[in-house]
Amino acid sequence: MRQKFFPKTLIQKLIFTFIIMGVYLIGRELPLYGVDLDAYKAFQDTSGDLIMETIGGDRYKTSLLALGISPFMFSMLFVQVIVAVKHADSKAHTSPRKITMATLILMFVWASAQAYLTVNSTLYIFDGGIQLIIAKIVSGFQMVTGAFVILWLATRNGKYGIGGQTVLIYVNILDSVVHTVKNSGLWEMHVIGGIGFLALICTIIFENSEYRIPMQRISIHNIYSDKNYIPIKLNPIGMMPVMFSTAFFMLPVYVSMGLSMLFPNDKNLQWVYENMDTAHTLGIVVYTIVLYVITIIFSFVFISPKNLTESLQKAGDSITGLKSGKNTKRFISIRVFWIAFFSAMFMGFFIIVPLVLHLKGYVESTVISLPSILIAMASINCNLYRELRAVRDYDAYVPFL
Repeated sequence: MRQKFFPKTLIQKLIFTFIIMGVYLIGRELPLYGVDLDAYKAFQDTSGDLIMETIGGDRYKTSLLALGISPFMFSMLFVQVIVAVKHADSKAHTSPRKITMATLILMFVWASAQAYLTVNSTLYIFDGGIQLIIAKIVSGFQMVTGAFVILWLATRNGKYGIGGQTVLIYVNILDSVVHTVKNSGLWEMHVIGGIGFLALICTIIFENSEYRIPMQRISIHNIYSDKNYIPIKLNPIGMMPVMFSTAFFMLPVYVSMGLSMLFPNDKNLQWVYENMDTAHTLGIVVYTIVLYVITIIFSFVFISPKNLTESLQKAGDSITGLKSGKNTKRFISIRVFWIAFFSAMFMGFFIIVPLVLHLKGYVESTVISLPSILIAMASINCNLYRELRAVRDYDAYVPFL
């Protein structure tokens, strides 16, 4: 009798993921000690930066999970970059435990600094005195604790659920999109919605397309020897530039702020500081440059033509028609650069056009990040789909194990 297929593992993982999402949503509703919630009700119909809201916690930074997943993401990214630029042999001797410890230490420092800045801009029910100081200390401690709670949820979901940390980002994305659409005008949604839909379709195509570099393997001599290649995805680092471009853009903002404070009589520096935002032409140009730079740099960091060339040399493999060594490294580097540049140009179009429309007064600032959010959503959906298929395929083989 034929046994009916039942995706047990997939269903178990999905149930666990929904539980994690539920716990995360509950945590976003737990208020910090001493926060004046009534004062924030006046902002409940406004929208901030959607990108920062997706990696942050609640919209107004008033809950236990106010810092969101950003401390963990930035710390993990920084450590990954440090590990990626290492020599191949040095990277092989770097233990996962050291990487984890470095990430946790950096995350604690980052979360503490972020909590300090957040409590100084938070509205409390106390007017001053020792009560206000205690409220800031307690709420700051709660924020740092909440960041590690999010890390625990993301880690548990990565082990027993589907999607890892991206599920928590997905929750924030859905919340931001629904809130923005609900509070936006019909004309704005027609324009931005059309751009966002096109961005969604293009992202799905890019996420499932790759550039293939033909190669020769010395260990394969059968009919499959002509089907070996090095794949490079047309969107090499996925949604990373979209998620981090706003954060990296703050660096020139802070630099211009510092220079304007050091030289308060310099009119040129004052003009640069006043125009260093995405509501002015200068800010849009700098933001575009930042987007291109981080896309290209991160593509080289995570694909690493140098390490890829060394791996080919050690295995005795080579790119078809090329000698191993410098020629191979140069060939891969050129391909990675142009693929990254093309990816940045694609994302830049859908990110910059809404900014220009806002600059011209056609749309409000509350919706200009919507195409960026849809790019991130499409990228997450593609990754979730691949993971769901992998788990489902595993279930299909369970009867034979």
